[in-house]
Amino acid sequence: MLTDDERLSLIGLAMTRSIGPRLLDRLLARFGTLGAVLSASVEDLRTVQGIGPVIAGSIRRIDLRRLESELARFESQGIAFATWQDSAYPPALLKLDDKPLVVFWKGAWQWEADDCRAIAIVGTREAQPQWARYAREYGKALAQRGWLVVSGMARGIDSAGQRGALEGGGRTLAVLGCGVNVVYPPENHALAKDIAANGALLCEVHPDTSPSPNALTRRNRLITALSAATLVIEAGGASGALHAARCAHAQGRPVYAVDNSEGNAALLQDFAQPLPDDVDDLLADVMAR
Repeated sequence: MLTDDERLSLIGLAMTRSIGPRLLDRLLARFGTLGAVLSASVEDLRTVQGIGPVIAGSIRRIDLRRLESELARFESQGIAFATWQDSAYPPALLKLDDKPLVVFWKGAWQWEADDCRAIAIVGTREAQPQWARYAREYGKALAQRGWLVVSGMARGIDSAGQRGALEGGGRTLAVLGCGVNVVYPPENHALAKDIAANGALLCEVHPDTSPSPNALTRRNRLITALSAATLVIEAGGASGALHAARCAHAQGRPVYAVDNSEGNAALLQDFAQPLPDDVDDLLADVMAR
C-alpha cells in the first residue's frame, strides 16, 4: 500500500515521458524508493540503463506540490485517476507488460463490473457509408445485450460503433490518444459528452495532452486489453485498426473481421475469423472461449 507521498511520486514519474513499468523497475532497483528516485541527481539517474539526459532532466523537474495542485484541478473537472497499485485501476490492464503506471478517466465507471463483457469495434477513419452503418448497428445490438463497446472515438468506424452503443441504451468506453480534456477529432464534442455520461473517456497521458501519432497508436493495446474480442469492421491496407488487431492477437484475444477491404482480407488470411452478421452468434463464440 502506497503512502500519499509515494502515490504522488509514482504519478509524477508516470506522467514523465518514456517512463513505463520496465524503466520504473530499474529505477527502483537502483535507488530503492520512489522518493529516492526523485531526489537523485542527474548524474546518478543517468547510471540507470535507458535514462539519458532528457529523461533525467524531466525527473529532476518533477514538482510534487505543483502536481498535487494539478491533481486537485483534475478532480474538480470530474476526472478520476488511479495508479496501477490502486484498487480502482482497470484489472485487465494489469496483465500488460507495458501497462500504464497511471490512467485518467472522465465519467462514471466501475471497472470490475465490465471486465469480461466488453467488445472492441475498430476500423478505418475513411469508412464507406454502408460499413459505418454496419458498425453502428452492431454497436447498438451489443449494447442491447448488455455488452460494453470499446473504441477510440476516431472518426469513421470507431465513432459509428460508439454512437450505436449509445442508441442501444448501453455504455461505451473511449480510449484516447490524447488527454481526456482534449476532444479529438474536434467534431466529436457532442459524442465525447455523451460517452462521459454513459461510460467513460480514458487516457494514459496528462489530461491536457494534445494527440500525437505515438499516443494514438499506443492506445490500441489498451482498447484490445479491455475487450474480450476485437471486431474490425473495415480497414485499408495501412489502417491503424490493423495494429489494434495485432495487439488483440498478441494478447490472446479473438479477432473478427468483415471480408470487405484490403486490410480485413489480410487479417482473415493471417489470424482473424469471419465476423458473424448475427450478434448472438458472435457472443456465443466469444463466451465459449
